[in-house]
Amino acid sequence: MFYYDIKYPYLRYPFHETDGSVWFMYSIPVTELAKIYQSYYGKMPKSFFDCGAAIGELVHQATNLGMDARGIDIKKYPVEKFESEQKYVKYFQSGRIKITNILDCPPPITDLAYCNGTLTYMTETTLPMALQKFKNVGMLVAIHNTSEDILNAQKTGEELLHAEPRLIRPINWWLYTLNKNGFDADFDKKYGAFWAIPRNNKTR
Repeated sequence: MFYYDIKYPYLRYPFHETDGSVWFMYSIPVTELAKIYQSYYGKMPKSFFDCGAAIGELVHQATNLGMDARGIDIKKYPVEKFESEQKYVKYFQSGRIKITNILDCPPPITDLAYCNGTLTYMTETTLPMALQKFKNVGMLVAIHNTSEDILNAQKTGEELLHAEPRLIRPINWWLYTLNKNGFDADFDKKYGAFWAIPRNNKTR
């Protein structure tokens, strides 16, 4: 079984890359992300921001749950070209999903923010700047590869890293970095996710 099928068994969906090839995205569904938020605040989130929205699946899920859902991604996927993905076109056409970098967009003001792999595309210099963008959210939930993931996958003969330079660090490094940058953070072993609460925003 593929490593991500074990780590993220909750949501796996196909998408077309910019060259037309089909890949699979592993994630946590919005219903489960909302449970993490609810466990801290005692209520369900009303708004959602997906940093690294890709084709827009989680924005779509959050919208269907009645949330004010938005997102960004650094590249435009060809959703309009494939029948299975045309349901996402409206989110791009309406501007609910914008093509931009988190470093270049205004800080999102939202109950729940989510990053799927996005933070590993930062450097140790740019990561603090990216984290500052999330100071106006109720909760930030992030999933991405850590040093532990790379080692565990290698034991089964899998290679999780690709050609792109990635910020791969141990779980404790991420927790320390989130804390250092103004968040109370924890790692949820059940979901394989980091969650972080801005210290100046605990009564959202």
